[in-house]
Amino acid sequence: MSDPRRVIDLTQVPAVPWAWVDEHVYAAIRGCSVKTLQRERRLNIGCPFRRIGGTSVRYRLGDITAFLESQPGGGGKTRGSEDARGAGRPRRNAA
Repeated sequence: MSDPRRVIDLTQVPAVPWAWVDEHVYAAIRGCSVKTLQRERRLNIGCPFRRIGGTSVRYRLGDITAFLESQPGGGGKTRGSEDARGAGRPRRNAA
């Protein structure tokens, strides 16, 4: 098994769109785990990839860039959304 604490130096990745990188580099670019990428491949979602030799997985940098730019930004709650729906159910008194 590989070391989960593997350090990836992204400055060593060539900045050309036709370069191929492995799943560890792609996970470092995306800021997620390799397990997340494996789950996305199993569910047929995420960035396009190529399988080499049956086990090795490679991603093209141009596809990574296109995929990341196609994703919506944000993802959090908007400000004031709690105020619009109220504070919730009041607590029971422990009298």
